[in-house]
Amino acid sequence: MKKIIAVLLLILTLTSQVSAYDLNKVSERTPAELAVYMHPETKHIADEVIQICREYEVSAEFVAAVMRYERRPDLCNWFGWSEGDKLLVFYNDLHCLETVIPKIKENYLTPGGIYYNGATVEGVSKYYNNTEFWRETIAKEVERMI
Repeated sequence: MKKIIAVLLLILTLTSQVSAYDLNKVSERTPAELAVYMHPETKHIADEVIQICREYEVSAEFVAAVMRYERRPDLCNWFGWSEGDKLLVFYNDLHCLETVIPKIKENYLTPGGIYYNGATVEGVSKYYNNTEFWRETIAKEVERMI
């Protein structure tokens, strides 16, 4: 019984850490360390993800988690980024990262941003993808990485 209680407390602690995890926190991971957690289709851009996330002070773990579930490699669109109902097509992977990561920072992770609702997975979810599946899935991925 004590072991079950200890495991439940650990799960609650990890869950509360992720729900309160500041997505403006710069990752200390190397590109090789991050690539271990990335989807196979995105591992080749781990260097650029780390570099751009550091530049804009965005959690690389969060970005990697979003890329895992929103990716459209046929469009070089790693975030499911759209205008209205139309998915955007990017020239290449770097163009996508250099366009979207600063927009995530400005719009979702910065107080006063048009979609700012707190710099947490739950806060971003409200306007990025307001589904329980997305919130839980992205939170689990971030938790796995941190």
